[in-house]
Amino acid sequence: MPKNYTKSEITQMVAQYFQSNECKNLYKDKCINFTGETKDTKENYSKVIVEYLVDHIDELKKGLDKCLVTRQASYNTDTHTGKSVLKNIIGERREEKIAHAMYCQYKDNPSVFGKILDYQVPLKNKSTDKGLGKIDLISVKESSKPGNKIIYFLELKKDNSKETLLRCLLEAYTYSKIIDKVKFCNDFHLPFENNEFVVAPLVYKNDGYEKQLEYVMPLVNKLECSVEFFTWDFKSGEPIIEKMIRR
Repeated sequence: MPKNYTKSEITQMVAQYFQSNECKNLYKDKCINFTGETKDTKENYSKVIVEYLVDHIDELKKGLDKCLVTRQASYNTDTHTGKSVLKNIIGERREEKIAHAMYCQYKDNPSVFGKILDYQVPLKNKSTDKGLGKIDLISVKESSKPGNKIIYFLELKKDNSKETLLRCLLEAYTYSKIIDKVKFCNDFHLPFENNEFVVAPLVYKNDGYEKQLEYVMPLVNKLECSVEFFTWDFKSGEPIIEKMIRR
């Protein structure tokens, strides 16, 4: 049974990342995945963390604005090909395999978030760029404005994931700040001007993430970027994507 924490202890866990200018690593802290309530105020852990982030939103944005990394190699991994179906995905690296299956399904046939350009898009420029992961999926669709694109940075969570919706949102938002959007668009032969970039958590439909929306929405409303939440399921070995909510 995990230890119960006070509200003060939780806020101190978050505050240390602001004090050390390490906001880019906040999403990885264990407290971001805590479920349950504080032992003194009986508040949901995600709610407490979001309240702190909202109160320090300018510091969070400024901290992440400094974390942009320009990748000298291409963001476009042209070796990503092949076929995959969800019903055959077992064993280790399940999340990556699910992302691959979605890429294969939607690279030519658009889903609700358009066509998937690539999966496991690297953020590192050099080996010393420690702590930088990969964007699970990036997709694109036409905007309602002629000639404009909507580009989605999708953070995928496998079925039965133990990670919270807050973790998924913070990870997607952090990666969207780290990636060099101009170079990314060049690498994928997309126009940069007038595009809309969307932070998009993508979680398993039957894992109850809708119940966590109320805790993260105050943060979503302060991020000053487009955010969409999606759920996925599978039928006959193929992924089915639905929209959860849009701000």
